[in-house]
Amino acid sequence: MTRATEPTHERSASATAAPGLEDLISIAVVIAAGCERCADRMVSRALQRGSPKASIARTLEIVGRLRALDCLLEAVGPEVIARMERPLQAAQMALDRANLTAESRKCCE
Repeated sequence: MTRATEPTHERSASATAAPGLEDLISIAVVIAAGCERCADRMVSRALQRGSPKASIARTLEIVGRLRALDCLLEAVGPEVIARMERPLQAAQMALDRANLTAESRKCCE
């Protein structure tokens, strides 16, 4: 079933089930795809949409732990695992920048 043929009630139910989940999954997918710029943008987008920093940090932690699993290495190969490193770092740096920005605002208030 494609998105166009998916029943409307299923789309609206999934959209309201877990706010921010779409953004967190998007972060994980672009990291797995190996896109640094996309990872940075997805973290920024998730923050703009109100995803908690803790949820984003947890997502990055999960992706990082998954990269270390032998079964994933065996399933996707070392090239894919290596390709994920820089996007994961870019996502973490985007989250760190957001944390620094929040901290600098506190000191100036």
